[in-house]
Order: sequence, then C-alpha cells, then structure tokens
Amino acid sequence: MNGPVDRQLVAEASAPGRASARVSARDPKRPFSWRKSLNFGIGQNLYFGFAALLSIACTPAPDAIGSSAEVSLGVRLSERLSEAEDNGASGILRITRNGKVLFERGFGSASCTLIEEVTPSHVFMIGSITKELTQVLGYALEENGYLSFDGTVSDYIPGFRGEIGAVEIGQLIRHTGGLPDLINEFGQPVPYSVDYDYVPVSRDELLERAELAKLIFEPDTREEYSNLGYQLLAAVYETVTGQTYEDLLQQHIFEPAGMTDTGFWFSDNTKRPFADGCRDRDLHWGNPIDDAMWDSAGPSWNLKGAGGLLSTAESLGLFFDGIGDGVYFQSAAQSERYKDDRMVYSDSRGQRVMAPAGSNGIFDAVAFWADRSRFNVILMTNRANHKAEDQLFRDVLEMLPSGYLAASEQW
Repeated sequence: MNGPVDRQLVAEASAPGRASARVSARDPKRPFSWRKSLNFGIGQNLYFGFAALLSIACTPAPDAIGSSAEVSLGVRLSERLSEAEDNGASGILRITRNGKVLFERGFGSASCTLIEEVTPSHVFMIGSITKELTQVLGYALEENGYLSFDGTVSDYIPGFRGEIGAVEIGQLIRHTGGLPDLINEFGQPVPYSVDYDYVPVSRDELLERAELAKLIFEPDTREEYSNLGYQLLAAVYETVTGQTYEDLLQQHIFEPAGMTDTGFWFSDNTKRPFADGCRDRDLHWGNPIDDAMWDSAGPSWNLKGAGGLLSTAESLGLFFDGIGDGVYFQSAAQSERYKDDRMVYSDSRGQRVMAPAGSNGIFDAVAFWADRSRFNVILMTNRANHKAEDQLFRDVLEMLPSGYLAASEQW
C-alpha cells in the first residue's frame, strides 16, 4: 500500500488549441483544467512527472524518429541517470516501444550500505501500481459473470453489515464510494505510515473493521483516494470466485501476459535479486522477501489488493503490453470498455494513455503507457530521499521526442 504520494492521474480535459482528453481513471465526471505548467499536489508531494506527461501527450504533430535520434536519446538519458546516481539516487529505467527495448539501465546501488549494481533482474516493490492489476482483474471477473460493477459489497460478501455494505463495486474501483483511506481495528480513519502495511491482519479481521467504518461522504458525490476500497475489492474477488487473490492474479493477469517475475512470493526455483529499500540517510529498510515481512501466504490484508506487488521492470512492462494486446479479456469489446474507462484519450493522437504510480515512501514506481503506439516508460527507485516520481521522472519525459507518443503505424 502507499502513502499520500500514491495517486494515478485523474482528469477530464479539453483546452483551446490543444488535444482534448477524456479521463475516467477515478471519476469520469470530475472536471480538469489544463495549464501549461501543470502540477498535481498529493499531500506533501507533487506529481511533476504527470505535468510533463500531459505536456508531451498534447504536443503538436510528431517529428520522425530515427536510429540516430535513439542513440542521442540514450546518451542523454545515461547522462541524466549518472547525475542522479552521483546525487545518491538508485533504481532502474526501462523504455520500450512496440515491444522493442529502446533503453534500459540500472543506476546507483540495490543495497543501502554496499555497492551492488542495479540490473534488469532486480525486483522492486511497485506500490499502488498493484491497483492497476486489481482493476483489470475486476473487469475480467465482470466479463466472466462473477460480479457486476452495479452490485454492492453486501451483495457479494454475505452478512456484511455497516454503511460500506451499500457501496457499489464500480464506486470502489473509481474511489467514489465515500470510504476512508485507511482504518484501524475500530474502523476509524488513520494516517498512513509504512509500518501500517505490515501489521498482520486477516481477511476476516479486515471485514470486521470495515463493518465498523463510517462513510466520509455520500457515494458518487466526489472522488477521494481509498486503499481500503481496494482491499475490499480483493476480498470480494476471493468471495465470489472461491479462489485467492494471488491465484486470480496468476490466472487472469500473470499467465496471459507472461509475467513470470511479478508477485507477492516466488515459489519457482529461479533465484532473483531483490533491491533493498533505504530510508533517509541510507538506513536499511529492506524488502518483504529477504526481511521476512511476509511469507508464501502473501501480505497482510492491510496491503492486499491495494499494493505490495514485487516486480522487475521488464515483467511490469509486460502488464502494459497485455493491456495493448487485450490478453486479459475474452472479447475485444470488454478490452475497449476497460481502456475507455481507465485511460486518458487524446483526440489529436488517436490513442489512449495511462500513468499510474505507487510508493510506500521508500520504494517508488512510476509507469507510462501510450496504447496505440505501445510506448512504455517504467522508472523504479528504492531510496526514500530520491523518489522516481520526483524531478528525475519529469526530466526523463521531457527528453523524449514527441514522435515517441505518435499513434502512427510506422513504429
């Protein structure tokens, strides 16, 4: 799960002289005002990256991109990562287009105290990008007849009492259900801390707490981010299918997309290096596997459904490729419905884009996907004082030629 830095771009945009955009990533009715220098303030953090993202997405018609431009871009990206490394940052940047790797490089150290080169094999925590997988899973289960987005929590969890019981599944997905973000054992809202994620809480205990919780606003009157909503989605999925959330991810997402290096736990015999999360002043925080924050049963229900997944950059990239290929759904119609609901659409480019991010205040991950041109950027970091979504991500995006976001088939 994630603290206040963890949000996905939410907007419905149009502006004179620029591409109009339609967004329903959280609430399709929520208005959005475009500004040339756009920052999204989330708690004490600003999504500088999303400002650059939208700026690129709404630029005029693209210039052609050739191999020499790619070489030049690679040099400039490497120089920027070296600068970040010199300033104490560490992580990995991966950029692909139509499945082709244009750039991939680790920087800094995967260890807090030792020099350990970050490689493409290193596994990072992806924070609330986990919610993107929970969303896709919801659309897959709806298509298979397990649930309806108009159904309520009480419809799918027998005997569930309390105000949250009347909230619809679609409202949980859109963060418009009126739920608090996080709750304690008494159902009372509490602020986020990284330690909250790892307090042992079972599914039954989560549901008991949720029954005590009060709505903080009338559903569908506004959008307010709720990790609790996504924890409840995972509980609903398990209840209606009789399978675990982890098994559902494996069946409906990991296997169709070929994501062998994403999960809460890896039971195969492949030895994977895990990046350590580092607090301020390089104090060791660690990672869930090497530091036994959970076992093969997966994370606490304070985290499940809302965050906590581990992944390499390549494996996470395959998730977005799967969205582009429609591998998660039986019909093209359901794939298009998901994309229409969850992405920004740019009329001038004829394609949809998405930009999820996640953090627990230590690990930080940001991704960008342009659907038709199949252009993907993933940046993951492991140090609290150098987060992916800070200036580094903005700088990377601003280096990209406009042609990289073209919907042209030439790519």
